[in-house]
Amino acid sequence: MIHRVAFRRYSRPFIQALRTARGEWAVREGFILRVESSNGLGFAEVAPIPEFGSESLEQAERFLNKLTADPECVPDANLPCCAFALSAAQSAALLPEQGVALSALLPAGEAALDSLRTKRASGFTNFKWKVGVESPEVEQALFEKLCEQLPPDARIRLDANASWSVATLQSWVDHLSAFSEQLDYLEQPLAVGQEIEMARVMDASGLPIALDESLQGDGVRWLEPGAWDGPLVIKPALMGDANRLHARIEPLASHLVLSSVFETAVGVANVLTLAASLPDLGRPLGFDTAGAFDDHLSLPTAGAWLSLSDYNAELLWETLRPHLN
Repeated sequence: MIHRVAFRRYSRPFIQALRTARGEWAVREGFILRVESSNGLGFAEVAPIPEFGSESLEQAERFLNKLTADPECVPDANLPCCAFALSAAQSAALLPEQGVALSALLPAGEAALDSLRTKRASGFTNFKWKVGVESPEVEQALFEKLCEQLPPDARIRLDANASWSVATLQSWVDHLSAFSEQLDYLEQPLAVGQEIEMARVMDASGLPIALDESLQGDGVRWLEPGAWDGPLVIKPALMGDANRLHARIEPLASHLVLSSVFETAVGVANVLTLAASLPDLGRPLGFDTAGAFDDHLSLPTAGAWLSLSDYNAELLWETLRPHLN
């Protein structure tokens, strides 16, 4: 039972606007929650991305205002980020004892080349590159240069954010045939609704294709055991009640890649608490996001590893409070 809720809205400009196939993202906004419940004191984050099927900031704020007046309010299915945060804030903390491996996030375009060198020096061996920003010919040439820099044990993920046509996907598949050993997977190359075509290409080429945008909203059907043979990139902060989510994804843990929505340290801790309960996770997590902001709201990372060994939510709330709106 929830006794009292307080929340603060934050606004975080990216150091450099994030360029994806969807366009540029310049400012990250969301809410930090402090929840007193029968389980004790908890903290969580509401970090919507409406383009991925979540509620809007305005919808979330309306609900949170109601919640502060009536802590018994229950978020409906149209408020998945609010549902995730409230359930996470009331869960007993089960934090990973050791650090978790991260995949390095590379910027779109030619800037990826310098970033890859820097990330390699920090110990990363897995890299995620945003594509679908330049033409396929330009990006394929850059991809070859990136692969020339990769050590033998390194792998790279290509994230098209559902922007490619079938013809572009086939062009990339043909190009990637010579780089299959260096490819971790292709992430959501085609639009939501084209999963059957992506499965056909994956079966024909042998290249792993991961779903991401397809898993939001009604797309949770792809989280049924055996529904998808490739990796499944999930953004827990967008996917509703954390306890129900755990029950759904636990049988699929070996296929999962947990991914960030550019949360603050509070939201990262919420997701890593979930990750700690999924011991069969087999791939590096997509949480190399702290360097995207120059503020006090990120959890520091030690190169290719993320650890919560020194994390204290209550102290973090006090640290963050002066920087929250």
